[in-house]
Amino acid sequence: GSTFRIILPTALTTTRVLLIRAAGQMFAMPTDTVETTLLLPRKDVQAMEGRSVAAIAGRLAPVARLAQLLELPESAPETEREAERPLPALVISNEERSLVLIVDELLDEQEIILKHAGGLLRRVRNMAGAAILESGSVCIVLNPRDLIQSESRRRGGDARLADADGSAARPEKDKYTVLLAEDSITTRMQEKRILERAGYEVVTAVDGLEAYQKLTSSPGKIDALVSDVEMPNMDGFTLTARLRAHEEFRELPVVIVTTLASEEHRKRGMEAGANAYITKSGFNQGVLLETLRRLI
Repeated sequence: GSTFRIILPTALTTTRVLLIRAAGQMFAMPTDTVETTLLLPRKDVQAMEGRSVAAIAGRLAPVARLAQLLELPESAPETEREAERPLPALVISNEERSLVLIVDELLDEQEIILKHAGGLLRRVRNMAGAAILESGSVCIVLNPRDLIQSESRRRGGDARLADADGSAARPEKDKYTVLLAEDSITTRMQEKRILERAGYEVVTAVDGLEAYQKLTSSPGKIDALVSDVEMPNMDGFTLTARLRAHEEFRELPVVIVTTLASEEHRKRGMEAGANAYITKSGFNQGVLLETLRRLI
């Protein structure tokens, strides 16, 4: 004749999450916002306008480390062997934007009961609530929308990368002209064909000096510069820095395409004023064309 009564609080919600690890801690991400998980080759992460981006499903998306967005201390520095491994990542999205999140480890999927944050924690950024896992440990459930906004604010809110349609407030032209500076004739012809097939008018230069002369002799005629770094007479870093010294070229989109893949060279390129830095080892014509489409 015994009666057992179970009272469930209405504030609890069942949801499926992906368990991930960052900065030595475990977090849960709702799977309904996860487009995909992947091991991202490091060569596919490129620099563009002061931020890291990667081509995902034919479009560019910003890349960020989850630990940095959560303002947590980074894990121990990577060993030389670890630095060669691909990066565990997940792609999250809302209605307008996508974001590639780099984590330490992709763990498992679980069905959890989500306990929403109470009044004191309701305004904590990047957190949707908490859950008790099957192991009995408490895990923070992340808020994907907040994470995407946090990345945008951290990089100055450049919406041109993240907007789904990639639109930017620039006057449209029937045909854009790209100056291609590349000393290797084989690479120059290959990139020229790629750009022409995409509808660009292409002007070529065999080194940085010739590119500089063509740009300064006809300001306003060139819509973007695609340049190698290692060239005779004037290298790509020097070319970019000299152009940025001219008022009329301060906003000219400059895309560096080079074999120099180290972080030091990438930093030099961005400090010189390049908008994007693409390495030839991870060269993908879709990345180049998408980058130009975003910048011009």
